[in-house]
Amino acid sequence: MDAARRRVVATLGVSALAALGRLRAVRAAPPAASASASASAPALETVATFRDQFRLAGIGVTRTGRVFAAAPSALKRSRFSVVEVDLRSGALLPFPDAYWNAYKPHKPGDRQWVCVQALWVDERDRLWVLDSSLPGADRRLQPPKLIQFDIDKAAPVRPYTFGNAITPADAPNDVRIDLQHGYAYISIAGNRGGVLVVRLSDGLARLALAGDRSAMADPSQHLVLDGRVARGPDGKTFTMQTNGIALSPQRDWLYYRALTDHHYWRVPTDALIDATLPATVLSQQVQSLGDYALAAGLLMGADGTLYGGDLEHRSVIALTPADRNGQPGFTQRTLVDGAGHITWADSFALQNNDLYFADSNWHELNALNGYPRKDRVSIFRIKLPPQPVGLFAG
Repeated sequence: MDAARRRVVATLGVSALAALGRLRAVRAAPPAASASASASAPALETVATFRDQFRLAGIGVTRTGRVFAAAPSALKRSRFSVVEVDLRSGALLPFPDAYWNAYKPHKPGDRQWVCVQALWVDERDRLWVLDSSLPGADRRLQPPKLIQFDIDKAAPVRPYTFGNAITPADAPNDVRIDLQHGYAYISIAGNRGGVLVVRLSDGLARLALAGDRSAMADPSQHLVLDGRVARGPDGKTFTMQTNGIALSPQRDWLYYRALTDHHYWRVPTDALIDATLPATVLSQQVQSLGDYALAAGLLMGADGTLYGGDLEHRSVIALTPADRNGQPGFTQRTLVDGAGHITWADSFALQNNDLYFADSNWHELNALNGYPRKDRVSIFRIKLPPQPVGLFAG
């Protein structure tokens, strides 16, 4: 019996043996042949495809190529919230086990998934899971949390909750782990935006840059899909604050942006983690990088290239650092033209020179414009040039 099956049996008891067949029946399609690509573009390879039983958002990939995926539950709950994808069979194995993935509304949230938004695998090959909780949940019982896991043991190592640092109106969205300084950075997509800064040694959390121009979407800019301004479930023009974040290879800068705004920003991590800096002084440390593609998830490679999904043009872009008349900025190019394949390139991961990303089709469930349903979501990957030795992506 393989390790994943043993984990399920240990959790559910003797009756689990009969249930294993049902768990195995929830499948993603096994890896398919590469999609067509031009001679100058990297080939787009399908890693896994899911149907509506798993509404993909976040992904995490280990050095050995193990692939983890998350499905948030704010509007629709998938059967599982966090899974490991069996790349040979396409099976979805609930992680860390089935108990964590069976939501219990009136039970404490410390050993169950409420609404998992993002995953991250750090350079020590540890999995971090960001659970943003639900807007209507009792936050005393089921607060937002970040949990570090030992992947091989499928066991939580340490949980982090954030006390009064954020409110129910805030929406934790994505996470990056800075082991060099000993902090986690979590983007806040709701309310006034900002970056939640969590000290890993003791869990002390505080919200930085909330309400700052860099953390909030420009109200004059909008997400435009198929020539139409996207509207949210409430019928209003869709707006989301701080969303995509990325760490520089040296861990000296945090890059971030609001989702419904084309502008990009960065802030020195030394300033971000300095709790003694007044908000006005921290704001003065923020650097404007210019306007580029409207992207959701971001990831910076070890060579300093910033990757993201161009949501409005259904593609993946690469942003190369460049001088803008004496100011820092980027040169943008299309890395993958996803016409016919990509609809909402979101969460990214980089391992062994392979760039993975989740095509979540997020707008199909979260916008009211009547966008056509594909009834499937996918994880893709492309091969990148060799990354510099000794640096790590994030």
